[in-house]
Amino acid sequence: MTGDRSSIVWTERAELAPRLMALSDDAFGAELAARFGDFLGTVEPVGPRSTYPLGLMLAERYAATRLALVGEAAHVIHPIAGQGLNLGIRDVAALAELVIDWRRLGLDIGDDRVLQRYERWRRFDTFMLAAVTDSLNRLFSNRIAPLRLARDVGLAMVDRMPPLKRLLMRDAMGISGDLPRLVRGQPL
Repeated sequence: MTGDRSSIVWTERAELAPRLMALSDDAFGAELAARFGDFLGTVEPVGPRSTYPLGLMLAERYAATRLALVGEAAHVIHPIAGQGLNLGIRDVAALAELVIDWRRLGLDIGDDRVLQRYERWRRFDTFMLAAVTDSLNRLFSNRIAPLRLARDVGLAMVDRMPPLKRLLMRDAMGISGDLPRLVRGQPL
């Protein structure tokens, strides 16, 4: 975000969320600062707060006769770092690539083979990212001391290994793997 601002996704136990939402802005800011830390400086909440229950949902099928699901119609994952948006963008780019390629060949763009290919292409990426974000959510919201220690040691090790850190960052940015041409910056 612009200017020294950040957007924060705060995952909290369902029973505590209503109490946090009922706090005054000052009390909410103090609680956020206590949990978030001060490594970015003073935390001052601005703008509205909202809550919604988190869940993991993956459609059984991404395609049917002359129909394709993209974005959150096909998958809902934990909102860690906006990965759901990235998945949706890759869905649209993959579908556009397949449709245009089939159209250029003079084939029916709604043919089951196109839609089945789209589903196979997107399912693996979606499943893997859903598994990773769900695991990260569980890992970072866990209060078991040995697990927290292992998490902290693992993060410190990754931070000290630039090649591994770059690989993980590329994967998190959605710029690795079997990417559609549009995502790779290539024209259709």
